[in-house]
Amino acid sequence: MTKKLAIFLFLIFISFNISAQNAIKEYIGKDIKTVEFRKTETNFGLPICYLSESLTLSFDIINDNYSDLSYTIQHCDADFVPDDLDFYEFADGFDNRTADDFSSSFNTHSKFTHYKINIPNNDITLNISGNYIIKVYETSNPDNIILIKKFMICDNETQLMVDAEIERPFLAEYSIDCQQININIDNSKERISNPTKFMKVYVQQNGNINSRCELNHNYADTYNIRYNNNEGNNIFKGGCEYEFFDAKDKNFRSLGIDKIEFKNNLYSFDLTTYYPSYNSYSYKEDLNGQYYIKNDRGFDNELEADYINVNFKLKYDAFADGKIYVFGQLSNYELNEENLLQFNSETNLYECNMLLKQGLYNFTFINQHSDNSIEYLDGSWYNTENSYLITIYNTNYSYRGNRLIGYKIINSMNK
Repeated sequence: MTKKLAIFLFLIFISFNISAQNAIKEYIGKDIKTVEFRKTETNFGLPICYLSESLTLSFDIINDNYSDLSYTIQHCDADFVPDDLDFYEFADGFDNRTADDFSSSFNTHSKFTHYKINIPNNDITLNISGNYIIKVYETSNPDNIILIKKFMICDNETQLMVDAEIERPFLAEYSIDCQQININIDNSKERISNPTKFMKVYVQQNGNINSRCELNHNYADTYNIRYNNNEGNNIFKGGCEYEFFDAKDKNFRSLGIDKIEFKNNLYSFDLTTYYPSYNSYSYKEDLNGQYYIKNDRGFDNELEADYINVNFKLKYDAFADGKIYVFGQLSNYELNEENLLQFNSETNLYECNMLLKQGLYNFTFINQHSDNSIEYLDGSWYNTENSYLITIYNTNYSYRGNRLIGYKIINSMNK
């Protein structure tokens, strides 16, 4: 190998690692609870909208004292790597604004402060599409970032025509436990130049942005680009239908609740012990892992829904390998110590306690093996009801920043 070639390869390696290190991950601080990000005035959904619409980020801080918070917004490329756009290239208004829409809880045993940030607002209006991140931090200490969330803004008008379907995979190795996403994009009206080079397409399952991946096309002609590989990133584990429990009323033992007690100045909800049904698929209507905050005996769900201790109990054989987690929006679709189950030798159950806000919750159990492979304790099935978010970007370098030019949400039950 020549010296020049060695230097060239070294520079490529360094460049790749710098890029990888700059990819943004979501973050939720330990005192931050019930983070919700979706279209304004909606109860469910994803943090994506058109430029003419608005999103609302809300969250609680669990403590007795108000914290003075601010936030900043940054534009990213299609992979959520921050780009080099200056704030005034993608927004009108002012950066690093105070989060001044907050209220204290009332009629609750737990004390918390509820925050809301609308995008756009009187201080900031976004004027180009694409991927974004919002960082919330202590005003007096900008280095203390307490929350990082991703969101997406789409162009108001797009000429792209997107057809997509979810089907049982063709190959036998995927046909039992997976779902295949087939997409055809008609570019005859949008006329993106060189779309095989400058168009990027991503898919994520349900609200889990950690499942988001880029697809590779397998056919292209003058106007159509197809993504219908029989194996690859368009194949997703189907997973299972989510379990649920109803904790909207502290005085009534509702669905999924075994016992309610008041201790240590908080209500404690023991959930019904769960027994996995790995060998069979069973359909039940769910929220695809999301939750709905509600206090049946209050008038303001944001401020009067109390925080409760929720005790998850799982009956399962002891594992020689791996860890078991409670999984869903209640864990931000992540696997960490807060939602890790521990084996209790006295009860012979796997147990986990989580501090959650009153409401209706979806959850499931996941085993993460030592090789980091994931196993759903209720199995994974091709006929599980799931929704998928498809996002399409124009990455042509003639634009400043990657633009989100179209998106579509499809459901496996809508054939």
